[in-house]
Amino acid sequence: MYSFYLVLSLCVLQVHPMALRGPVLARYQPCGLGVIYFDKITEILWRAEINLELYQNLQAVEIEIVFENEMTLYGLIVYQYRFVLFQVSHDSTILINNQSHNFTFIPKGGIPDIYHIYTSLTQRGNITTSVPTVESFRLNRMVLCNAFLKAADTLSSLDASRPGDAVNSHVCGRRSLDHAEVSYVRTEFAQPGDWPWHVAILIKKPFTDLANYQCGGNVISTTAVLTAGHCVFLENVLVDTNRIIIEAGLTNLNDFNQEGRQTLLAERVILHPDYSADQSTSDLAIVIVNKLRYTEYVQPICIWGPVYDKTALFGKQAVITGFGTTEQGMLSDTLRVTNIMVQNDTVCNDFAPDLYPLLLNEFTFCAGFGPNAGINPRNGDSGGGLIVPIKQSDHKVSWFLRGILSKCGLPTGQAICDPAYYVVYTDVGPHYGWIYHNGGLLFSSNVVS
Repeated sequence: MYSFYLVLSLCVLQVHPMALRGPVLARYQPCGLGVIYFDKITEILWRAEINLELYQNLQAVEIEIVFENEMTLYGLIVYQYRFVLFQVSHDSTILINNQSHNFTFIPKGGIPDIYHIYTSLTQRGNITTSVPTVESFRLNRMVLCNAFLKAADTLSSLDASRPGDAVNSHVCGRRSLDHAEVSYVRTEFAQPGDWPWHVAILIKKPFTDLANYQCGGNVISTTAVLTAGHCVFLENVLVDTNRIIIEAGLTNLNDFNQEGRQTLLAERVILHPDYSADQSTSDLAIVIVNKLRYTEYVQPICIWGPVYDKTALFGKQAVITGFGTTEQGMLSDTLRVTNIMVQNDTVCNDFAPDLYPLLLNEFTFCAGFGPNAGINPRNGDSGGGLIVPIKQSDHKVSWFLRGILSKCGLPTGQAICDPAYYVVYTDVGPHYGWIYHNGGLLFSSNVVS
């Protein structure tokens, strides 16, 4: 086991972690479903968002939620017989049973795309959590979440291989932890296993066991990590493979005893043949290792593609993770997580017409909340992924890698990424075939909408 001393390596082309502002966003997603999640609004108040737009040709909607604890809904109270009706985001009939544990919501006057519910745990006795834990969820009498489905979501359930298979098949983009239903963004306290595909890439100093933190990366198979091409260079010189180290399954760079941490040396580096230090078009590299073990803390991310059209991404929010410099300019030893918004190319081009038109094309896109948000990657996060949740045929969410962090905005004369600028990502969709071929994966169509 190497004893690594972590030092931030600054480079104009490297983008490293986020300047995080605003309250921590806690999200509870029962059974990892794509149709419903709860966002924490205050210390006790949660807003449920039910995305009915995911289901086509619904003629009517009946939403049934059974909570583990007694719940309070917020809205206009009206009494009708022995039931209580509330006014939620849409005109609805709401039935409450079993001492405010069981709720049925029936929207009136058409099917809303998004349906909101505001709720909190009724404060009685010793309540140690504010999470509105769901015991079961049904949509139009179809069971989408219950205790049986939760118990079945185990590490072994992610292994999709069958006896006699020539290729080990594994479910990508899923987490398997006791706390996997709850995740946090805008925080530097990501829990181990929250984002199990994110790795740290370190580079050993010559003739020593000391190493510098270099970039982020993404687990795509047991033998491959996808990162930015410029992450395997130092001062425009390709780094010797035997100096590259992959640290997986960790949320604290300096906790060498962290449960689930795996340390591997690179065996080979595959640089994209069209890589250019000045462009983001093909800013990709695959680091080959032997080999990662899939555990609760290390899992592969799904790859988005093959697709060339990025316009459906514009205006969408995604999640980014990384280690790197904080608002104080110091290296963060903990994994930080935040949301980011993908922008139309014209937004970034208009913001800095001397910069973004040189970087943006059909193989790249830009993201950020704008110059006043203060939430953006900084020096240290290059190679990390922009990931998006996609509802799958089993109604659950799988996380897909859509972009690799490539370039940041640098005002004239400045050497550190400015959080006021948008950042540029290499789009993995057009490179889907190259990634699968070199990542040791079985090529198949993986188009998502």
